[in-house]
Order: sequence, then structure tokens, then C-alpha cells
Amino acid sequence: MRIGILSAQLSELDNRENRRFAREILLLGHRAVIINYRDAVIVTTKNKQVLYQPNRQGILRPVRVHAVIPRINEADSKSINLGTLALECLIAGGAYSTASPSAIRLSKDKTHSLLAMSSAGITTPRTAAISTSADKVLDLEKVLKVVEPTANRRLIIKTNIGTGGKGVMPANSRGEARAIVEGFLSNSIPILLQQFIEPTKKDHYIDFRIYVINGKYAGTMIREATRPGEVRANIDLGGKAIFYQPTQEEIKMAEAACEAVGLTIAGVDIIPSGNKRFVIEVNSSPGFAFEEITGTNLVKRMARQAIAGVDLDQVSAPTKIKEVLNTPVPIPTPKVIRKARPKISKALSPEAIKQIRIKVKSISE
Repeated sequence: MRIGILSAQLSELDNRENRRFAREILLLGHRAVIINYRDAVIVTTKNKQVLYQPNRQGILRPVRVHAVIPRINEADSKSINLGTLALECLIAGGAYSTASPSAIRLSKDKTHSLLAMSSAGITTPRTAAISTSADKVLDLEKVLKVVEPTANRRLIIKTNIGTGGKGVMPANSRGEARAIVEGFLSNSIPILLQQFIEPTKKDHYIDFRIYVINGKYAGTMIREATRPGEVRANIDLGGKAIFYQPTQEEIKMAEAACEAVGLTIAGVDIIPSGNKRFVIEVNSSPGFAFEEITGTNLVKRMARQAIAGVDLDQVSAPTKIKEVLNTPVPIPTPKVIRKARPKISKALSPEAIKQIRIKVKSISE
């Protein structure tokens, strides 16, 4: 089968991840197809949609895959739209996808994903989504008090779309938060004002990244902020990571968060605070740092989900025949057949046995 990896290929990290997928797909006996949604062209006709991609000579060729693994790592709405439109086109052509376009869009939108999780009963930080422009009257002081009733406690301000911890700003007090929020609103930039989750241990800022594959728990690591004064534990921002074995409650929380957003493959970020746990984000394209820490092959498990999700009835007959012919058939080990020896009753005397043997010999002669 042909398994597509949908990616923008903007950095060496993207290319390295794509090579990892391609290798695991090849080892599983299938062919990997790298699809750059930034170069793709969607052609619509009366009855169908076809995604085209230029080859090395620049000639557009239709993209034909049985399954696709979307890796849309960008945060801006234009790029997300490009990626999910390409994904919709592939799905319309009959390809199975490990993530739906709507679930990817939902996970990328912090406001709507938090609403979805909160509606499902998952604990999330107190959050206010503010999109009012500067020329509108807003009782910002009231909003600040609702999110954080204590004036001198810290708050978090986030842009609505962002990855890798970018667009996340801590404010040390209500007054500082007000200044940051007003700065964004004066430029008509919508933001999230969020409760700051105090760490269990003072100045020890950590979070859990719990991986979910095929809707089930796959592994966990603790990420810890290492820079002085830094509250973000993202590895891209200098955080370090170690293996962690979560509790059953934490596992259920992560799986429920994925279900609420509609993802079967994700990295769920949970912040611990004493005995409480808060889900802050569900990432539709989690990185592979966990593999380096534990040696667990997450990519192979993602590839297996893509392969298993293909409806074999949709695969063409020639492709099926070729796969059957290429599948090694184990040769059964032949059984050794031994001639049974006649059983002699122990009840016979030695003299009786001797007489029987003499009779048998005379008959054969």
C-alpha cells in the first residue's frame, strides 16, 4: 500500500521526521509518499477532487495513497487551512487518515479545544477568550478578577494559535496582565487570559506530555523548564525531559481529552499542581522526543495505525494480488511418520511369545 505523510517540509526537523516515517513504513512492507501541502494543487471537477503534486521535473502528478498521516506543525490559520484542505481532498479520494481535518482545526484553536474539553468534564485552567477590538468598551478588570480573584497572583496570556510554547506569556500580577492584554487588543489580536497553575514545588515548572496512539495510552515524559525565570517546559525552549509512569487517572484524563477533541493520535499536555491535574493542550502532531528518552518506537505505532485503518475492500484487485504474491508464505515443517511397532501384551509368558514368533515366521516363509 501507499502511505502518505502530509507535511509542509519547512525545516530540517520536518524532513527528519518524514524520513523516520518513510523508514518505518518501508520496514512494514509498504511505500511512503511524502506530500508537501504547500506545493499541492487541488483540482475539482463535477464528480471528484484530485490532489496534484509536482515531481522533481516540476510536472504535476496526481497523488494516490491508501492512507495518510497528517503532520501539520504550523500554527497560522492560513497554513492550517492549506494543510486541512489537502487532507480533505485525499480523504474524498478514498484515503484513510489518522486524523480528521475538523479535529486538527479544533486542536489548533486553543479557545475551541478548551471549550470542547471543558464540556466533556475535563479539568482545564480558568480561561477567558478575548477578541474585542480597541474601539469597543470592555470591562477588563472584571474579566481579570473572574480568571484570577487574587490580585497579586500570576496569570498566563496566550495567543489563540501557537505551537512549541510560542505565544505564551506569564504576567506576575493583575496589573501586568492588564498591560499585556491591552497591548494585544490595541492591535486587534485575540488572546486567551488564563489562570496560572502554580507548581507543586516552588519554582519547579514541569508538565506531562502523554502520548496517545489509536486512542490509547502510548507513553509519557516529564518536561521541565531549565532556564532561570522560565515557566514554559517545552523542549524547543530549552526544557529537559525524562521518562515518567503516569497514574491511571492521568492516563484516563489524556485519553478523554483526545476523545473530546476528536483525535486518535496526539500529545496531551497536563500540568500537575499538588493533587490536581489540568489539561492545557492537545497537540495533533506530537514530536518524537519521547523516542530518544525511552527508545520506544512511536513512529512505527503511528504507521501501523495508518496501515490498519485502510479498508482493504477499497484497494484495487491488482494491488491486492501483488501484495499477496509479495507476502512470504511460511513452509510447514513436515512431520516424521514412524511405523508403529506391534504392542505385545505383558500378560503373555515368554514361552507363549516364542511360539507366536515361530508361527509368524512360518507363515511368511
